[in-house]
Amino acid sequence: MKLTNSKIIRRGALKPSVVPDGFALVVDTREQRPLFVDGPGDMDVITDTLHYGDYTIRGFENIFAIERKKMSDFYSYIGKQRDLTIRKMRCFREMVSSGGFVGLVVEASESDVLAGYLMSRVSPETARQALVSFEIRYGVHVYYSKSRNDIARWILDRAIKFYRVMRESTI
Repeated sequence: MKLTNSKIIRRGALKPSVVPDGFALVVDTREQRPLFVDGPGDMDVITDTLHYGDYTIRGFENIFAIERKKMSDFYSYIGKQRDLTIRKMRCFREMVSSGGFVGLVVEASESDVLAGYLMSRVSPETARQALVSFEIRYGVHVYYSKSRNDIARWILDRAIKFYRVMRESTI
């Protein structure tokens, strides 16, 4: 059985995203400024309370998660909220070990993140080591960008590819 593509979403100068039939993006209800509200094009976007991350795919909530942080949130994530973050990262590692995908998007350039955050006592070196740990110890893919459009594209590309790969394995 071949998957059909029903919806096309255009973003920037890159080829448009082709959204497969049955695909629905889920956005956490606590997301302050969601990247996807009504869904670009005809894509289904569902708002729900998520246990893991800020974005996932309907039907794959336990093995696909993308967490999005602004710079200030990221520094709290690795500072004041460190214990909670470690517990969350352990859950993410389990998701990845089960064949899943976890991403962390930081709404800033990598150089800005590594330069430090004025309103935080967390050092830039601690931030760098936390990011390395997220990737190596927990298997979390990290992406940096100041552009909400680029972040939306990164999330959507990975969600669609993951959905297709998982659907292929059930055919």
